[in-house]
Amino acid sequence: MKPALVILAAFISTFTFSAAEKPNIIYIIADDLGYGDLGCFGQKTIKTPVLDKLAAGGIRFTQHYSGSTVCAPARSTLMTGLDTGSTWLRGNGEFELRPDPEDITVATLLKGAGYRTAMVGKSCISGNTQNPQHVLNKGFDVFYGTTSHKNGHFRYPEFVYDQTQRVELEGNAFHTGKHYDAELYTVRAEKFIKETKDPFFLLLSYPIPHAAVLGPEGSVPGGAGMKHKKGHYTQVKDPAAHYQAMVEAMDAYVGRLLAALEEKGVAKNTLIFFTSDNGPHFEGGYNPKMLNSSGPLRGGKRDLYEGGIRVPTLAHWPAGITKPGDSGHISAFWDFLPTACELAGIEAPAGLHGISFAPTLTGKGEQRAHDFLYWEFHEQGTRRALLQGDWKLVQYDLDKNGKPQLFNLAKDLAETKNLAAEQPDRVAAMIEIIEKRRTPSPIFPNKALDR
Repeated sequence: MKPALVILAAFISTFTFSAAEKPNIIYIIADDLGYGDLGCFGQKTIKTPVLDKLAAGGIRFTQHYSGSTVCAPARSTLMTGLDTGSTWLRGNGEFELRPDPEDITVATLLKGAGYRTAMVGKSCISGNTQNPQHVLNKGFDVFYGTTSHKNGHFRYPEFVYDQTQRVELEGNAFHTGKHYDAELYTVRAEKFIKETKDPFFLLLSYPIPHAAVLGPEGSVPGGAGMKHKKGHYTQVKDPAAHYQAMVEAMDAYVGRLLAALEEKGVAKNTLIFFTSDNGPHFEGGYNPKMLNSSGPLRGGKRDLYEGGIRVPTLAHWPAGITKPGDSGHISAFWDFLPTACELAGIEAPAGLHGISFAPTLTGKGEQRAHDFLYWEFHEQGTRRALLQGDWKLVQYDLDKNGKPQLFNLAKDLAETKNLAAEQPDRVAAMIEIIEKRRTPSPIFPNKALDR
């Protein structure tokens, strides 16, 4: 065993708590679900009664942010507790988190604290790779799903991995078949809940409503648009109806998980998080304006405006959340790791950007606040953003020396009035914070950011 691994093992084993003191943790992450796609966040057309009820009995986080505006880097921040200025995966592609002891994940830490861990669905530790063993090596006892994000684009994938075994899904052909991906993952999650002793950590990573935009068979009123045009994402006749069907199906799937928890008798001491990995997409014929998926926010997926990174987030935990309601606490994906560690009774590693929001959940102790949140995005000319209190700095086209934009979110949530020219000193101070915050990436070199 490498010296660093010995240190990690010793660190983890230092903290021992009885199972009764630790909540089960289920973290459900949707794919490309917009801030305005749930009823409890203002949606008028899509019906989400299960999630709305969870929010009413728990905490609705009104200013929770994804780690990025696309998939892999967002999930990397979730797993490692570092923002996109330092986490290993800063973009999509054929990359994965490094082997331990580098990129220690929340799953590794919870496993060391006595949790049985599972990842079901789309991988949160890799991009377009085929390496199921790596998921198990990064702290998960159980894996069922896809490791390459491209496989997660199809509602009827040709195969999934069960642990490291490739399981062929007979009859599936990307956009048609017998085995709908989100249904498969719900069944496997139900099985894990029913068979696993407490405490457990389940990361359920649904690939919907990401394109391909295709609701479960029979879920679209009148069967509208089930015939699709051929293409990577496909394009149905009525993408809004299919998008709605996917979100409503996911709501029903969450209801099944709740039933499994109730049947097992562990619902009270199970903490359920629900969120999305970034804003709503513009793919497969869908546009967020069709169903007001971004709500009052500007932009969507691939934007660093609020619509691309502020995500609908709720927490439900009957035994722990004693004062349900809304929370405006500013938080982000990289806060989950230290939060989970605190709830599990272990100390989070040093050097993280995340701050535990356990005090917000439990109402116990003083909630620390972030000095700022930072994002960078390496596509489309390079983009970056900084949030400091009510002030949001956004800079696009960095490869062409794009000018910074400055918004006051308290007065301008839709980011329509650029105040950069009126606040040059504030802009300069915020850019200075950015320059000091980030570190260069050996796998995502970027001339616009590294200069």
